[in-house]
Amino acid sequence: MKSVHIFRLLMLGLILIGPVLVTDAQSVKEDDLIMYYSFNKDAVKGGDVLDVSGNKNDGLIKGKLKSVEVKVGEGMEFPGVATDYISVREHHYVDPIEEITLAAWVKAPIRGMIASWDRSEFFRFAVGDDVGGNAGTTFVAFDTCCACCHDWFGKTDVADDKWHHLVAWFDGKEKRIYVDGKLDEKIGAPTKVIGAGLSRYGFIGIGSEAGAFDAATGPTWAYKGILDEFMLFHRPLTEKEIEHLANGPENPFDVDPNGKMSTTWADIKDIR
Repeated sequence: MKSVHIFRLLMLGLILIGPVLVTDAQSVKEDDLIMYYSFNKDAVKGGDVLDVSGNKNDGLIKGKLKSVEVKVGEGMEFPGVATDYISVREHHYVDPIEEITLAAWVKAPIRGMIASWDRSEFFRFAVGDDVGGNAGTTFVAFDTCCACCHDWFGKTDVADDKWHHLVAWFDGKEKRIYVDGKLDEKIGAPTKVIGAGLSRYGFIGIGSEAGAFDAATGPTWAYKGILDEFMLFHRPLTEKEIEHLANGPENPFDVDPNGKMSTTWADIKDIR
């Protein structure tokens, strides 16, 4: 009789725990993934950073960027010099953007540009800013056009030379910033789309005013520190996906077969 009771308790426990395991076994869908720079050593070849999304949006390395170990794989160290950045080869914007998510791991001691396709024409994503209430500070910036520029920022200081996972998010209704998997700030979107009409090519690590590949940069407050796992999606990621990017397994598109996050980015990032 005692063994029957124990069996029933075990079965009840499995029924209760089952949904939790399913919930924990999160992954990030690759739907509308436009660009993914892992910065791992095998994805840096011939002076290019390879786009491992498969979309061939590789980036030309300019100046003296350096691949550095970050415990699992490698990241890219930027010296904070205006001549040292990554020029995105293929991916440029002409048509308006209806939805977007930008994500990256950063380790920065001062403000600096993460990625830009020109805020006057499309958007930029940065640690800190050079305009408005965020000028000279080190809150996450997500500046977008149109009609006039909408310069906007979060509320958490992230330039403490520690690893942070940062996300900029737009769905045509809201703009959001996430820090370390948590919502940092949100605001009503000033426009339904991002895009003013002129073609713009992008840069990683410096501002863009480029109407052609590897053309004009600006502003030139260059990124100083380490960047890793840069991603660009043409959709708004779910909060579960964003949390997974900040806390999930080494490969953001993998699900642990046991539904557990045994090795997480939060555990493995802190080396440099």
